[in-house]
This record gives sequence, structure tokens and C-alpha cells, in this order.
Amino acid sequence: RPPSSNNGAKGSRRQLYVIGGIASFMFMLFVILPQQYAWMTNEMEVHQPVNHNLTHHHEIIETVPVTIVCQLSGEMGNNLGKLGRCLSLKWWLESGAFYNSTNKLGYSARVALRHQQHNKWVRGAQDLQRCFPNTNQFDFSEANNNEFADIWKMQHQLLGGDERVEANSPFHEINSIDEKEIVSGLQSFVSEASKHHAMVYNAASKRNVSLPFLFSAQFQNLPLEDRFHEEIRQFFRFNESSCCKVMADPDENVFHYRNFKKEMPKRWNSYGFHEADPQQAADLFGHLKEGDKIAIVTRFGGETAQPYVDAFEARGLKVRVVDGQDGPADFCFLMSAQKEIAGLWQSTYLTWAGYLGNATRVIAYAMATSSHKIETYNCTGPGLKGKFDFRTIH
Repeated sequence: RPPSSNNGAKGSRRQLYVIGGIASFMFMLFVILPQQYAWMTNEMEVHQPVNHNLTHHHEIIETVPVTIVCQLSGEMGNNLGKLGRCLSLKWWLESGAFYNSTNKLGYSARVALRHQQHNKWVRGAQDLQRCFPNTNQFDFSEANNNEFADIWKMQHQLLGGDERVEANSPFHEINSIDEKEIVSGLQSFVSEASKHHAMVYNAASKRNVSLPFLFSAQFQNLPLEDRFHEEIRQFFRFNESSCCKVMADPDENVFHYRNFKKEMPKRWNSYGFHEADPQQAADLFGHLKEGDKIAIVTRFGGETAQPYVDAFEARGLKVRVVDGQDGPADFCFLMSAQKEIAGLWQSTYLTWAGYLGNATRVIAYAMATSSHKIETYNCTGPGLKGKFDFRTIH
């Protein structure tokens, strides 16, 4: 029997109620709940791509998380040099300079540290963390494990090269002293990261080190330091209260006598760590006037510095010797100088005191007899322009 008109009206109303209920539910599901619980979604999707605006055209792009593995070695000065280079590479990648316009990819980089096998790394890490508090954020053993050994092999299988030789590692150009070669290495890395984008994310979500990754084992150089000088100074803020003993006088010049011959008697010559003799050192400060002050800072006993004292005094200079301190205290003394400092350019204490300190001029010398030729570069940034004076002593 056909339904009555009353029953039909009731059925229509029930249908409208059902449709309205479904619409309300869908609105709640897809509009209200996502807004109220967006924080939960963000927390749960920590491994999803993060959008960052890295271009001048305000394009929203996807950020690829990559790892720079930083091989440390030696004492505090060497660790400064190597970590400084790795941080510079990180900042360069993140600057947008290597933005991939084809795939709309930018790069977010992280530095992972790997210490040397010699136990010298322990003191080097302790000094670095004590004197530069920002370095306490790092795990100095992060890449000293089987996971990194495995991913090292995987990278060479993926990209080629001899896994036994660091110099033949993929993207090894980033360890060059030449800025153009560094750029070439970073461009090559960005290209491979783009090709293996899915693998990058897979690695980032399941491992501490991305694939591909960058491996940096060299010291900071002047092109990178000049480019990121302000960032370097901000990051490597020095803790004077923990690491200083004696400061240079405001009107005092400083000569750094590292004395590698005494520090490493069996290796200094083969390493090319030849230092200026007393007369050559005095000639470095030949422009000073009689009565000017100079301090000789040396790690070893003052008697080894006496010939240098005699040479400076013969020129009429007022001389004092600061000796017997540990490495960080010597570094502090060099950093505190407000006039001129001079020393062997192979000493990372000398160069980094020049980068971070307040000296008006840094005379960095090399001996012509050394197997290491001095690196020269005309800095153009406001922090370093005209500050370094490179000399080769014949």
C-alpha cells in the first residue's frame, strides 16, 4: 500500500536530520578537530618535511635535513679550526645559496662530531667545552660507532670512491682551501641529495646521520672565515672566567713562541713546523719604536725564550715573558691583546686568537724552509679586512 502523505513528510524530515547530522560530523572531522589538535599533529609528524622560506621570491619550499660529519683531532685550537669549518659549511648550506629551484628544495644541516682515536681528544674536548660554552650542545663521540661505519660504506657504495681513503670520499672538494672547489663540492652534494631525496628522509628518520652526508676533516680557512666571521664570533664566545690567568696590557704587543721543536722533538721537522729565530722574530716587529712593550707568550720554561728576550731588548723594547701556562690560558692571552700579535701561521692558537680576539693586526708568518706554504687571502668582510699580514721568512 502506498504511504500516506503524513508518513511521507515524516520520512523526509528523518532524511533531512540524517543528512544534517552527517554534514555536522564531516564539518567537525575535517575543520574543527584539525584546528583544535594541530599541535598534536605537528608533534606526531616530527619527521615530515618542514617548510621554510629560503628564496627571494617567497616560494614555500621543502627542507632536506642533511648531516655534516666533523672529524676532530688534537688540542683545543685544532678542534676550534675543524668545528669552525663544519659550522661554516652548515651556515652556507642553510643560507639559500644552494637552493634547488627544480625540486623546490632547501637544506637544513646538522653537525655531528667524530673524535680521533688517540686519547688526546679527551683533553681537547674538555678545554673546548670549558672555554666555549656553546660547544656543550655537541656529543663529541656521536659518529664514533658502528652505525657511522656502516653508513660510511653505504655512501661509497652509492656514490663511489675508495672508502679506505678519506681524501677520495664523495664531495671531498669541501675540504679544499680553494673557495671555488668548496662551492663545487657543495653543489655536487646538493645534486646528490636532490636525487636521493626519499633516502635522505628515510635516513634522517631512522639514523642519526643522513645519506648522503658531508665529511669534513680540515681546518677552517680564510675564505670561509671571512664569509661567516660574525657568526663564528657569536658562536665561539670565550669564557674568560674559566680559561684566563693573565691578560695582555692594552699597550702591549704579543709574540707567540709556540716552540714546536720542544713540544714534539721527533716530529717538528718532518711536519714542517719551523719557527723564526730570535733575530727574525725581532724583525717582524721592526716598526716598533724604542720603549714600546712586547710580551712573549710560550708554553714552556722562560729559559727557552731568553734568546728572543735578548733580541727584542737589543732593539730597545720593554719585554716580559708569560710562560708555564696551559694552552687555553695562552690562547686567552693572545685573544686579549689589543695591539699586534705575531706567530707561526700553522699554530691554530695564533690564527684563531686573530679571528676571535681584539688585536689590530695579526702577523702570521711561515718559514721558506717549511714544507707548508702559507695560505694568503685578501679578506673583504668588515671584521677581518686588513687585519691579517701574511709573511714568508727566507
